[in-house]
Amino acid sequence: MSGNNYKIYFSPELSNRERACFETGIKLGALYHILCGIPISSNESVINSIEKGIEAAISCQPYVKSIKINLDKDKIVGDKSTQFDYDEVTGKIIRAEIVLEYESIEILAKIDWVENLQYPLMFIEKIQELD
Repeated sequence: MSGNNYKIYFSPELSNRERACFETGIKLGALYHILCGIPISSNESVINSIEKGIEAAISCQPYVKSIKINLDKDKIVGDKSTQFDYDEVTGKIIRAEIVLEYESIEILAKIDWVENLQYPLMFIEKIQELD
């Protein structure tokens, strides 16, 4: 789609701020569900390559300014009782931060494991209007 032709698919009542929040939710959901289930080991180079590869993939999506993923290495067991054992990425180890810019709105959003909720929470930490 060239230009702003895509805007015809969105309600005209939708503000830039609301649209930026929508776009952020799409990115966080994609990031989370792409990562969950990926086989992983405690090998630092394996962890780094997964982090960098998913960062590169998500950064290709529209409006993404930056992304940083950190998989919590302390929660990756890495012990193999048989040759078939391996860890996999779960919400408990995902730490991610994304900055998105839509029109004049910039959003900082995160995914983080919240221990007291026992949940991988996706949330908007900051919204600001750019000059």
